[in-house]
Amino acid sequence: MTTLYVSDLDGTLLNSRQVISEESRAILNELIDDGLQFTIATARSIDSAGKLLEGIRFKLPLIFINGVFIYDPIAKRTIKSNLLSARHALDVITAYENHGLRPLVYTLDENAVPHIYYKGIYNESEDNYITGRLQQGDSRFKLVDSYEECLRQSIITINAIDTQERLLPAYEAFYDHEAMTCHFGPDIYTPGFHWLEIADCHANKREAVLFVKQYVGADKLVCFGDNLNDLSMFEAADEKYAVSNAHEQVIQVATATILSNEQHGVAAFLHKARL
Repeated sequence: MTTLYVSDLDGTLLNSRQVISEESRAILNELIDDGLQFTIATARSIDSAGKLLEGIRFKLPLIFINGVFIYDPIAKRTIKSNLLSARHALDVITAYENHGLRPLVYTLDENAVPHIYYKGIYNESEDNYITGRLQQGDSRFKLVDSYEECLRQSIITINAIDTQERLLPAYEAFYDHEAMTCHFGPDIYTPGFHWLEIADCHANKREAVLFVKQYVGADKLVCFGDNLNDLSMFEAADEKYAVSNAHEQVIQVATATILSNEQHGVAAFLHKARL
């Protein structure tokens, strides 16, 4: 029986410093070289996650932005995309602004160059995210007065960052929309704030991990996660493991709880399972 192992990044494979420990990296490379079928499913983009994943010898497709993109690291090409239509993107932007929220619109331009359009920084979580990424040299961010330009591009996802209470009305407006998927959960790096990301209905970790499972011909699916956006891939998994620092809802539905992200939980579990 062939088993596919899929791990989330932030809060799961990444430690609190937002890096993969050298211990985890060494264990994963040893196991992958030995034939372990392992990949990641993250809310991050390939631009954001790329440097974090350097040095890990991935062979299987990688899942980015909660399933918007599935990327082949060997062929270095995207093998599946789930983009949001301009019409639905406009609906989301309008609803966000009507609720007093500030959209971050993620796009690809006509040359497939990624951008993030935003109108400013208004709270601590936005500051941690935007300023932090800018300080790391992230060139995607584009401060604008209008979202008109981005609506002429390919829409990846639309994010709003605020308190749970302020985001809730927008979430309730779209959570059961047949053409869209909502990813709504806490910012693990800025307590007290939540993220609400809206994307195409097929852009979710459940469909993404099932696609990769079929793509590689695996018989069994084992997933690791910590936050609410991991629940959809847990639904598809034969076994699902929550790191001990996970959100309580994730722990409740998990097959079992493993060591925390600070204790190299995913790598330690996989190492023990292969002994």
